[in-house]
Amino acid sequence: MSSAPESGEYEATVGGDRESVDAGTVESLAVTGERCAVDVTPAADEFRLALAGDHNSVRVRGNDETVVLDCTGDRNSLSLGEEMSLRRERDEGEANSISRESFETESEPDLVQTTRDEAYAGLGWFGFDLVSYQTEIERDHCQYCGHDAERVIERREEKVLRLFGLTFTLKTVASSDECSFCRVSANASVDLSDRERREIYR
Repeated sequence: MSSAPESGEYEATVGGDRESVDAGTVESLAVTGERCAVDVTPAADEFRLALAGDHNSVRVRGNDETVVLDCTGDRNSLSLGEEMSLRRERDEGEANSISRESFETESEPDLVQTTRDEAYAGLGWFGFDLVSYQTEIERDHCQYCGHDAERVIERREEKVLRLFGLTFTLKTVASSDECSFCRVSANASVDLSDRERREIYR
C-alpha cells in the first residue's frame, strides 16, 4: 500500500480491511484501506478522490461533476456516473480499472461492488494474489449481522496463482455474508457509550 494522504486533507477517509462503507455526501474522499467497498456521493462540482489503498472498489454516484483523481494504490476498481468527467491529478498505481454506471437517484447502493469476473480480470500473468469479490446468494437472513434482508450477498476473498494467463484458485481465505444493514457511514461515531462499556466488562 502507498503512503496515506495527510490528515485533514480530505473531508472523509475510509481505512481498515474488508470494510463496506457508505461515505455519504462529501466534497472529498480518501480511500486508504484494503479490499474495501465504498459508495460516495459528490457534494462539490469538483470531487477530489484519493485512492491510496489496494484492492478497493469505489463507486462515485454523481451526475455531471468532475472527479479529480489522485491514485497511488494498486488493483482498485472505480465506477463513475455516466455523465461525470474524470481528471487524473496523479496516476501512479498499477492494474486499476475505471468503468461507467447509470445511477438512479433514489435507488439503494448495489451491494455487489465487484463481480468475480471483474476481480479476476485485474490479475497479471504470473504470481500469487488475493482476489476479493461479492456474489448474490439465495438467503433472506444475513449471518453476519443477524438481520432479515431482501438481498444478501457473500463477500469472498481467494488466494490464486496466475501462470501464463491461467488462473488457479488455491484456497478461500475468507467469506462472509453482507446486507444493507451491515453498511456503515464513514463519518459515523464508533465510540462505545458508558453503558455499552459496562456491558462488555460484566
